Order: sequence, then structure tokens, then C-alpha cells
Amino acid sequence: MGTLGETGPHRRLMQLSADECWELLGSQEVGRVGFVAEGAPQIFPVNFMVHEGRILFRTTPYGAVAQAVTGTPIAFEVDTIDASSQTGWSVLLTGEGQHETDPKVLADLWGPDRATPWADGSRVLWISLTPTVVSGRRIAWV
Repeated sequence: MGTLGETGPHRRLMQLSADECWELLGSQEVGRVGFVAEGAPQIFPVNFMVHEGRILFRTTPYGAVAQAVTGTPIAFEVDTIDASSQTGWSVLLTGEGQHETDPKVLADLWGPDRATPWADGSRVLWISLTPTVVSGRRIAWV
């Protein structure tokens, strides 16, 4: 623990720019989508990709995520934490989710290593989030 007036390195919480947030999002494959279903908050991990200023992920057409995120406010978070150095970052996006149906976009999305879900089962429905708010924070030694 540091003492008051210490001049050595210390951890600082810093706001990230939108560009930094998008760069960090593009470096990861797993995030968490948050939404409300049946009056209760839910958070599910999903494999995702960044595509043209949006987050896209696949899900089953009849599951909780597909039913709850369409046309309603959702949150999407990605973070990385290094417990040994006590550093990390977190990016949070908010906006409305929608089923992605644009054939041109869908043609771009299919292929190897394209947000392939870890869970078994048919996950053929793409959900997109075009965020209205992009924010992020980093805690680092300075």
C-alpha cells in the first residue's frame, strides 16, 4: 500500500476514447451480453466479432438471448484483467439489439473463425448491436 504523498508509480483509472475501445474490442473473442428477460437481469457470455462499427454474435433462434435482445436496450461488455499486476480494462457498449438479416452483411459473417460459439447446438441467428454509447476504462500503473 502506498502512503499519502508517495511519488513512485501508482495505479490510475483512466477513461478510454471510443477509438481505443474499438481497438480493444477487436482484440478479443468473448464478451458478455446483458439484457432483461421476464423482469430479471441476465448476463450471458458470447463469442463475438466487430464488423463495421457493430458487435455481432450468434445464438439459437429460440433461446433467451434471441427473444430478449431484439428491439430492446442491451449492454455488451468485454474486459481483460491481470490480477498479478492489478491492471486491466473494460469496455461497455449500450444500444438496441436486432436480428441481423441484411444478406450482404450475412455473407461477410460466415466463414472459419467468425465468432464460432463454444457451446454445442445450432446457433444460426446473428444478433447485431449498433451502440449508441461506447465507453471504457483502464487501470494501469503510471
